[in-house]
Amino acid sequence: MCYVMEVTTISVVLLFVDGVGLGEVADYNPWVTQPTPHIRRLLGGMPLVKDAVGRHDSHLCLLKTDPSLGVEGTPQSATGQAAIFTGKNAPKLMGRHISGLPFRKMCKWIQADNIYLQFERMGWKATFANAYTREYFERPATKRGWVSVTTATIQSSREPLRFFPELLAGKAVYHDITRLTLKKKGMDLTEVTSEEAASHLWSIAEDYDLVVYEFFLSDLAGHKQAPWLVQYVTHHYDRFLGELVRLKKPSDTIVLVSDHGNSEDLRVKTHTKNPVPTLVVGDVDAIREVETDQWDLTCIVPLLHKIVARYKKIKAKDR
Repeated sequence: MCYVMEVTTISVVLLFVDGVGLGEVADYNPWVTQPTPHIRRLLGGMPLVKDAVGRHDSHLCLLKTDPSLGVEGTPQSATGQAAIFTGKNAPKLMGRHISGLPFRKMCKWIQADNIYLQFERMGWKATFANAYTREYFERPATKRGWVSVTTATIQSSREPLRFFPELLAGKAVYHDITRLTLKKKGMDLTEVTSEEAASHLWSIAEDYDLVVYEFFLSDLAGHKQAPWLVQYVTHHYDRFLGELVRLKKPSDTIVLVSDHGNSEDLRVKTHTKNPVPTLVVGDVDAIREVETDQWDLTCIVPLLHKIVARYKKIKAKDR
């Protein structure tokens, strides 16, 4: 019997949270010392630490993920994010870990092949949920092409960027979750709760196979070590993630991953060599279909492919 695949959407959300490693249960780890009730509930009472790694139930698994990818040195943002969004070993291909924003040659390499383009070739739909300001693209550095991996990848696709109209309509999420940054700049808009932001993210997912959301204040908190920022990050991201899981339909899947460690060790202002989390809430069985000897940042792209393909296969058989 030949099945015709139904053109439908699967709600897969990729949460890229910058600078969060799996650290120790210690007083220098804010993911331990700060209240994170939703994360602890998900992880069977454990905080987001190395000791929590494992399959917690039939729909949730926390994996220890290697961000070093066999390259000496401390993992960094540009190559770590490139590995996440391309599925390729960026540090090895570049010969080293590269911090900050990708340089021009690396940016072109990222834009030649990434998760958005791969989904387009499959006839699937993927989008970036973060809202941009127009001012961002007027900056001299931005005009010269100095953009993040997440921006470079979405710009390479046919998917449009999201700005204020989408944000105000609940079809985008700002990078700080609550829009507090925009309010502090004096912009005329209403802050939202972490729970409202989570609802907005799922509303975007209704029209896509994959929705990506980036949160980078966690990395900034690790570098600055400002108590108020650390508290803001752990408090709001915990609520945001908790609500995302609460609103998740049985067929939905959430995949959370970080690019390198940082905020889990406030003894230092630099990145760490700790493993990072891959948290899968939903189709954890897809993990077994990813061919790898060691779970690392290059596994995220094939995992997303497996989840969507498995769902579409099931829908085709149901039809």
